Amino acid sequence: MQVRLKVLWLKNFLGFAIDQRTSHNSSPLTPYYFWPKTDAWDQLRLELDSKLWIKRDESIAILNTITEVTNYWTQDRNKANPKKKVVEC
Repeated sequence: MQVRLKVLWLKNFLGFAIDQRTSHNSSPLTPYYFWPKTDAWDQLRLELDSKLWIKRDESIAILNTITEVTNYWTQDRNKANPKKKVVEC
């Protein structure tokens, strides 16, 4: 099983959502959570914790990626153009 972290990169917000990927398609596991409007990291942590079939190391990798993206966005958001990014985990 593979999960995919989706990132919606906007000027004033970051949106994060997680999809489950199979060999032929993907299905949403979570809605988008928007930072800094809400604590997206904590909301996704709770979502991941509720899905017992997701391995702990996968959850940690996703949460670490969210932290990295958030830090990068905070530092460089005025330089970047709004875009949708998908990060494979």
